[in-house]
Amino acid sequence: MHDSVATFYGGYDQVAMRRFGPARIPWTRVAIVVAAALLLLFVAADVAAFATPPATVRITEVAWYAEGGLLTSTSGGTVRAGATFVATLTCSTLCFRVSGVTAAEPFSVVSVSVVDSPLQWVNVTVRAPTSSYDGPLALTIVLP
Repeated sequence: MHDSVATFYGGYDQVAMRRFGPARIPWTRVAIVVAAALLLLFVAADVAAFATPPATVRITEVAWYAEGGLLTSTSGGTVRAGATFVATLTCSTLCFRVSGVTAAEPFSVVSVSVVDSPLQWVNVTVRAPTSSYDGPLALTIVLP
């Protein structure tokens, strides 16, 4: 069915029969939009990371005590707030029988293990405070 009058007016009766070409997608614009979105995401992540830096615990020294006296001290280090770390005491000549270890506030002892071999190793797992701290760590050996 073809309307000859419709042909005179531009063929409006065959509009539904026309084939349209493929849609033209401006790939350069799409690439620019995607790149801008990724850049914005990375900048937002960097700003968030620097806005709330994690608290750090700076231990100036680790001091070991027994029966009220200082046994030895070693240099400390830096850990994240709330993290656990291991402090080790080694004894080779005159060693104590260790029944436990306590830590001065704001630190807490998680676990203690004593290894008796030719050398005595006292390994203490310590939990750092959850807020920033700058100072010494005092560990006291508990004797039986």
